[in-house]
Amino acid sequence: MFPMALSTIAIIPDGNRRFAQKHSLPLAKAYLKGFEKVDEVVEWAGEFKLRELTFWALSLENFRKRSRLEIEILFQLMSKNVSSALSSRKLSDSGASVSFFGRTELLPAALQQQARELEEETAGRGGLKLNIAIAYSGQDELVNASRRVAEDVASGVILPRQVDAALFSKYLFYSQSPDLIIRTGDVQRLSGFMPFQSAYSEFYFSPKLWPEFSREDFAAAVDYYDGTQRRFGK
Repeated sequence: MFPMALSTIAIIPDGNRRFAQKHSLPLAKAYLKGFEKVDEVVEWAGEFKLRELTFWALSLENFRKRSRLEIEILFQLMSKNVSSALSSRKLSDSGASVSFFGRTELLPAALQQQARELEEETAGRGGLKLNIAIAYSGQDELVNASRRVAEDVASGVILPRQVDAALFSKYLFYSQSPDLIIRTGDVQRLSGFMPFQSAYSEFYFSPKLWPEFSREDFAAAVDYYDGTQRRFGK
């Protein structure tokens, strides 16, 4: 079976805090470098003609367990980047659209509003689709989807026999399955990222810390995917 053309990549950008420790940097500066790396990867995605790119910006577990100072740093940087994206000519010219998924209702009200404005501003564009998972947990997503399916069965909206993988996926925060999932930071696990959607995804684990991830590393991940044989259970 020949490899299928790569069109969708999801990324777990791990290693910002370890980068700060490694280089004796303030955490805020390390996270800033991480956000700058996101901008670079979006450009690379355009070079490689990707259709869709997803980043796991913040897990639900991190949101609940990290220090308030660290979360505030992240929110401030997110707010700055969303504000910049709203006025960015580059984003407009590229035709990219942006969407957010996860427990977005847990974000500060001002950041929620900015995210909605960016989604509305970029909706319907035909270029790269950029997705940001924030306050996201795969387990939480599955529990939430199961609860909603149960509610719709109980109310008669759907019948139990109608529930299959295709229908269930519509109840997820995000339903598309990435061709390739990249995790940086030399950690070889998904940590609950897209457990349902990743059933037939290819995985690439990079030893590089996220701010150190280069275009060559990105190209190596693409080459790895091109060398795989996707069987989809066949």
